[in-house]
Amino acid sequence: MALPHVGAADVLGHWTSDCGSTLTVEADRTFTVRDFPVDYALVSGAVKRLAVGHGTWYLYAGDKGVTPQTFDLKIGEEFYDLDYVRSGDSIALRTALGDPDDNRWCRFSRRSRV
Repeated sequence: MALPHVGAADVLGHWTSDCGSTLTVEADRTFTVRDFPVDYALVSGAVKRLAVGHGTWYLYAGDKGVTPQTFDLKIGEEFYDLDYVRSGDSIALRTALGDPDDNRWCRFSRRSRV
């Protein structure tokens, strides 16, 4: 079942992940992350993490039939995109740890709204 279009109200709040990261998304299009995974070494399994980051978030609409909608974080000059996935009756966010084809993910669930 396809996910519905995701709007700003759907991403606001405090998110926690199964990989030890947290993400707080504010209505003014800013966010704060702690321990966000930014790189993954396949050989060692080590995850490079951004201790704390602040930046601007964007909703990428995707290209119909080609590229799915994503939630994008900009920290400095770097962009990180998270996919939307279904979590029961709501959405979760996930980011790949390394190559998405390796099927290693960090999944975020929202605990409360702002």
